[in-house]
Amino acid sequence: MTNNEKINSFSLSTLIIALSGAPFWGILTSFMIYKSKTATLLSMLIGFILSLILSFIFLKFFDSYPNLLGSEKLKKAFGKLSYIMNAIFGLLAILIYIFLTYRLATFLSSQYLTRTSNIYIYTLIIFITSYTASKKMETLTRVSVISFFLSIIIFSFDFFALVSDIELDNFLPFITVSTKSIITSSLYFTLYFTVPVFFGMCYKKNNLVDKEKFKKYYYSMLTLSFIILFIFISTTIGIYGINLTDLFDYPLYTVLKRIRIFSFLESLENISSIIWVLYTINAGSIMLCITFDNLQAAYNLNNKKSKILNSILILIAFIFPLIFYKNNNYIETYGYVKFPLIITSVLLVLIIISTIVVSIKYKKNKEN
Repeated sequence: MTNNEKINSFSLSTLIIALSGAPFWGILTSFMIYKSKTATLLSMLIGFILSLILSFIFLKFFDSYPNLLGSEKLKKAFGKLSYIMNAIFGLLAILIYIFLTYRLATFLSSQYLTRTSNIYIYTLIIFITSYTASKKMETLTRVSVISFFLSIIIFSFDFFALVSDIELDNFLPFITVSTKSIITSSLYFTLYFTVPVFFGMCYKKNNLVDKEKFKKYYYSMLTLSFIILFIFISTTIGIYGINLTDLFDYPLYTVLKRIRIFSFLESLENISSIIWVLYTINAGSIMLCITFDNLQAAYNLNNKKSKILNSILILIAFIFPLIFYKNNNYIETYGYVKFPLIITSVLLVLIIISTIVVSIKYKKNKEN
């Protein structure tokens, strides 16, 4: 990362939309609906409140040592132990990247390119995200801003095209599951919605030209991301009812098939599904860019060694699905959601510990 790289708070905050939203288009929505039925909406509200609490922790980490990357903050706080911690953070980041992007490849293969193996599509996604990540944050945030406005346009069009099909009776009875199921879904939502956002907090705060505005933009974008997901999921349940929605592997895509304009324009879901592609490509690019830059700083690598390490990480991302999903052309949602849950849980524990130690060290340094 170049020292003169400067972006504004709004641009960086648009990354939050992609990082928080990408998991729900293919990984988590079906599971939450299966787990908590119509009370999914309640689970989301509870999860969002928990996400706001976690956001306070993330922003605390972001505010500490504002002139350093996340990995450099760990070096300040943990010394030699940071080499191990940064390696763990890097590996977990690559695993989250795999779960997001491979799920998109599976979706495209099963819904559009049925005669094309998803590994070929996945290879293309890896190439696109790697190339975008190599252009660094300044370029990546420009792409993110364009994607943000395009996504808002698509979302608004979809909602106004579908809202008349919603039947309020489909939301009743509102609670048909146990409190345990609601709490479980809430925790799942919190982990998937919030933990990926942390990687955006590993950027240098001092590289923002208007860093004092970032906190406001952060909460605004996180809230907007939640509103988009909440409306999409409630619209799906309101149109199909919970029993039918529970049968869909891609409920947020399936509901788009109901869109028709002037009674003769159909199959518009192919255009509307671009929002998932944008979310996932941007989220994957962000994950790679932040991981590459932070690992280079963590181990003081020159450009040549950094490119070698980046190539190894990309190779891991490519090989992992071949080993673990070689017998599955289509990954079942409920099995697919478990391993990422472990990854995000471990990440959250590491994030909390790191934030506490980094904040304490930073406060002591300021006092001295």
